[in-house]
Amino acid sequence: MTGPHRNGVRRGGARAVIGLLCVVGAGACGPLSDTTGDGRDSAAPAPGTPSAVETNAEGLVTGLPEIDRAVSGALPADLAGSKFWSDPFNSRTREEHFSWTVLGARRNRVLTLQVTLKAGIAEAKKKASYVRKELADDRTREGRQVVETGPVEKVANIADECLGFRISRKNAVSGVIGDPRQDYSMSGRYLYCRVQNVNMVIDWEGQDYARPWAVTTGTGLDQATANRDAQRIARAVVASLR
Repeated sequence: MTGPHRNGVRRGGARAVIGLLCVVGAGACGPLSDTTGDGRDSAAPAPGTPSAVETNAEGLVTGLPEIDRAVSGALPADLAGSKFWSDPFNSRTREEHFSWTVLGARRNRVLTLQVTLKAGIAEAKKKASYVRKELADDRTREGRQVVETGPVEKVANIADECLGFRISRKNAVSGVIGDPRQDYSMSGRYLYCRVQNVNMVIDWEGQDYARPWAVTTGTGLDQATANRDAQRIARAVVASLR
């Protein structure tokens, strides 16, 4: 593994890294994701028991549960009052994609979660190689936005396979209609996990500003806390798949 590409862009991962923030209510985002799709605002999921996972005789998942309900009790407290986004093309037999966003005078918080159903375990495993080779330990630029990722770290005792790394960005778009600024800074954790033939990607980032609306200043998420937050969400997803 080479170090971050300080003067270039690793094309395999660049666009996936860049596309974190959803255009809330209108556009699409993919948190270092497999696919993207048009999105819309949605009310936060009502409390309740998510639909059960569906499996075949070999134990492979054939139908995802309602992932947003499955993780509702595991979300970080910082997301209280957040704007919830659900991809209208979510499908229990293909993919479910969600985001929770807080953009206030004192802080920003963005959580994106994508759970993707693959045809088999071998196909699902390809994502881990992509994470290692193209997304981790890199520096990418598209326009003004710059995204840096740390070395990949194996994460044990959650799923069949998990990989994580730190992530930070500068000059990110606000993600809010009517707000043209592209100068948000934030940092946090990226976590990829696989359960059988299901991949999940969690991207949890934020920034506390030094003064109101000074979106380029301040401090990103504490790495240890953000790591625990991401792992708690991952465990909720894993529990819903078993």
